[in-house]
Amino acid sequence: MQQLPTISLVTPSFNQSAFLEQTLLSVHRQHYPHLEHVVIDGNSSDGSVDIIRRYSDHLKYWVSEPDGGQAQAINRGFEHTTGESLGWLNSDDILLPGALAAVGEIFARYPQIAWVTGLGTIIDAEGNLVRLSMPTGRFSSFLKRGWYHGRLFGFVRQESTFWRRELWERVGGLKEELVYGVDFDLWRRFAQHADLVTIQSPLAAFRQHANQKTSSLERYY
Repeated sequence: MQQLPTISLVTPSFNQSAFLEQTLLSVHRQHYPHLEHVVIDGNSSDGSVDIIRRYSDHLKYWVSEPDGGQAQAINRGFEHTTGESLGWLNSDDILLPGALAAVGEIFARYPQIAWVTGLGTIIDAEGNLVRLSMPTGRFSSFLKRGWYHGRLFGFVRQESTFWRRELWERVGGLKEELVYGVDFDLWRRFAQHADLVTIQSPLAAFRQHANQKTSSLERYY
């Protein structure tokens, strides 16, 4: 049996105390044997730091200090990791049970796979299921053209997407000058080098609420 890879997961956070504990719990309850979880908090003032401290024994690293935004926080977070497989989980989203085990097994068994994504799952502010996407694949040519922007072909769901470190390093991580669509831009660059594989099951859930950046969809492209 192949050795499961170390998965490095970064959670950027800023004033999301309403959802942060559910996010951290969803990671801790994976019980994945080779996990590095890093939380980069942007100097929150809403009690988030107290929540992070409660879970600090389960974290490889955490910090709360001013930063240059989400993309910079994520890039900095990965600098504190060593895992072969990477992903980030925003502090209002959650991993679904068994997600990391599924991702780890795929990367262990199939070295030719460089990045994977699961079915899109959306929950509301209270954690109730809103929508589960139909099983579908992703066309590399469409990814390269940036057509998965939500208007026509839907999204590649960031919270459900994981990749190998060498792919991340090859494209240079996130562009820190971007405020919106940092994941959308990253997928386009990933697609220049590797095909995306879609797992026909949900891995994580995107929380839909009024204060999220993706409520401004038109700014993504």
